[in-house]
Amino acid sequence: MLSNLVMKKLVYMLGVLLFFSCKESEPVMPQLEDLIAAYREDDAIRLEVSSTKISLEPIKRREQALLVTWEPLREIESHYPVRYLFKMDVTENNFTTSIPLEEMPEGVFFKSYTHDELNHLIRNFWYKVGGDDVRISVRVIAQVQSDAKFIKPLYSTLDVNLTPFQLDSKPLFLYGSAMGAGNTNMIDMQEAIQGEIYTWRGLLHPGSFKIAKVMDQSFPAFVKDGEDGLKVSESAADDDEGFKITKQGNYAILLDRINLKIYITEIPYLRVYFGGSATPTGWNTPPLMNWDMYKPNVCTLTTSLAAGEVKFSTEPNFSTATLQLRPWRPNASIAQDNDVLASVLQDWKWRVNADEAGMYTIILDVKSMKVQFIKLD
Repeated sequence: MLSNLVMKKLVYMLGVLLFFSCKESEPVMPQLEDLIAAYREDDAIRLEVSSTKISLEPIKRREQALLVTWEPLREIESHYPVRYLFKMDVTENNFTTSIPLEEMPEGVFFKSYTHDELNHLIRNFWYKVGGDDVRISVRVIAQVQSDAKFIKPLYSTLDVNLTPFQLDSKPLFLYGSAMGAGNTNMIDMQEAIQGEIYTWRGLLHPGSFKIAKVMDQSFPAFVKDGEDGLKVSESAADDDEGFKITKQGNYAILLDRINLKIYITEIPYLRVYFGGSATPTGWNTPPLMNWDMYKPNVCTLTTSLAAGEVKFSTEPNFSTATLQLRPWRPNASIAQDNDVLASVLQDWKWRVNADEAGMYTIILDVKSMKVQFIKLD
């Protein structure tokens, strides 16, 4: 009896010893405050920029101008989740006019901008005019996540000096036999981006055309240089080749004055309208769709849609004689029926149900004959 009692006590003591030895071997989670204390709040992240002084150039508009990189807080990340946020502002505004705060995707520790993107922010977001330098500040914020308490974010900031570019308005004019027999008038191109990108849509005839720099003066003019290149011809004596059109039809022209490129694309329609009982304007005054300058067969429109019907037209009306763009079946779904049919016969429409009402961006491709109704709210 005594031996059994002794054995029970020994087993109990052994169990207690094993329990405490296991407890001691468990890893101890560092205190969050101790980890945070190792960093200076306003200079916690190793932040770098590709250059602290950048001259923005229109000829490099699509090239990278600024690269911002940072090192993640690995020591904190090994114990607690961390998300990284990016913001940028004119330095003198101290982030009161910052671009929208952007949460970076997991594993992404960089942010880049092209010459065009930075110049656009300076001119159209911060509304800086003229050619003076603009000093901006970039900031990366590390938000340590804890369910137990709020942790004040850590961050680092660097300044970058930018010299913006300014392109003045410089009109261009089409002229030549391709504009039509007996048409001696010069036709303005639309200056989509001032001094840089020009567009035009219209009917061209077999023949050729050149692009004058001055209204009612044939030269100097842009003429053909290779497959899609431009060069300047100073006079008729240069005997330079114009842009030839071999087939009558509707065409879209895109001219890049900075990079001396021209793109001439035959298109099926000059204009597309969108209307219906589901739209704010109904059937009588359909709004004109907006063409993408870089994708001449793609047009878009953002509008509200209510319960009702919609379709597209090639004229600002929906009369039976007008060529219209419709779905391939009646009462088509805006969510599923994306194929488009050009027809003056079947009066089929897309139907917007009451539970689908809202703000939409409509994207129509008249080459692939596909449509997207993208709900925004």
